[in-house]
Amino acid sequence: MNILIVKPSSLGDLVHTLPAVHLLRQSFPEASLSWVVNDSLAGFVALYPGLDEVMPFRRQRWGRVRHWHELIGFFGELRQQHVDVAIDFQGLFRSGLITFASGAPRRIGFQNAREGAGFFYTERVAVPANLRHAIDRNVFLVQSALGLAASAAMPDLVRPHDSAREARRLRRQHQLDSGGPVLAVAPGGRWPSKRWPPTFFAAALDHLHDLIPDLRCWLLGSRDEAPTAEAVQKACERCQPVSLAGQTDLPTLLELLRHSDALLTNDSGPMHLAAALGVPAVACFGATDADLTGPYGEIHTVFRTTCDLTPCFSRDCLQKARLCSDGTPPARVAEALAAKIRWSHERRPPPTTVRLDEE
Repeated sequence: MNILIVKPSSLGDLVHTLPAVHLLRQSFPEASLSWVVNDSLAGFVALYPGLDEVMPFRRQRWGRVRHWHELIGFFGELRQQHVDVAIDFQGLFRSGLITFASGAPRRIGFQNAREGAGFFYTERVAVPANLRHAIDRNVFLVQSALGLAASAAMPDLVRPHDSAREARRLRRQHQLDSGGPVLAVAPGGRWPSKRWPPTFFAAALDHLHDLIPDLRCWLLGSRDEAPTAEAVQKACERCQPVSLAGQTDLPTLLELLRHSDALLTNDSGPMHLAAALGVPAVACFGATDADLTGPYGEIHTVFRTTCDLTPCFSRDCLQKARLCSDGTPPARVAEALAAKIRWSHERRPPPTTVRLDEE
């Protein structure tokens, strides 16, 4: 049996899909499992060892009219897979079209898919209202459609040797490998409305410095988010975080997160990566709903905005006169972080000695 997974984006959504995909792999060990994903995220999906093929979708290029003819070749490649079952976890027009173009006799998706995607399916699954989180909904989709009774879990991801080596180098360079507690900080976010201000992050880090003086902090993010990380650095008065924003690829970022005791974050992709790795997160939510897409698991803490409009799901703030962080004392966030860091650090195995010839 050939199974096609259609989930092109985003990073957090891909993490939310992994348990369902892993359940498919465990339930059908002899099946061929392929995943259509945006080319910018293909490297992350490739870290899941249960896939037989990753099929990059060149969204930015093929979004231009002059390149539409290239889609014919992509759809032809899909047809050559001789897909038996195509599962659309995205539920939008583009993903529904890809599912249809695969030629699979069984095309499965959510009953409440948007943008007319449901017209491309042969089977539409209604998810119970009590299943709100994206992970639970994705798992139910495959369980219901394929009659699977087994439970699902987050799979382990591949740890490339080069990425582990680069992470060790960065940890040593920035003194993050001393054996003391380490905090990762993700002050960015895809939407402006998801980003609590850098001054709030800085105030929380200063309070945390008073609680755990030997704590080492590092800031993460994309190259575009480097200015936000720099703003956090400048606003800190006592804490002295180092910024690695824009300096790591995704596998190296994962390795650095593995060696961190906790993550302070907005609603962001790194938040979901930390949850996938079992690293406790303290997450700040504004425009979005943590019940739907918050960090999955009981080891995390969410601070929600006190704004009356939440969750507004607007990319830009609808109330310019206030901030999502208004009403949340940074000291409270620092106290929650301190508890996570102490809990995690007590359970972390001691650092191993790395020989020079391993570098």
